[in-house]
Amino acid sequence: MDWLAKHKATIDYEKKLLTLATPEGERLLYRGTNPKQAIPIISTTLAFRLVRKGCPAYLCEVKVAETQEPNPGEIPIV
Repeated sequence: MDWLAKHKATIDYEKKLLTLATPEGERLLYRGTNPKQAIPIISTTLAFRLVRKGCPAYLCEVKVAETQEPNPGEIPIV
């Protein structure tokens, strides 16, 4: 609580928004994610149909990297 007060934190639970102030007076906004706004996953067949109709398509590759257990001192805490 002391840290939040020091940084003039305001928390809007409904909008999932945290506002903090830097020592210079700049306002920083941290916005939580809304699971309802997640990117929908579609089938390959539907994707092909949409591309044939002229819809833009983007391709990305996701790789899972092996990680080590984080050091508790490295985890940011709000």
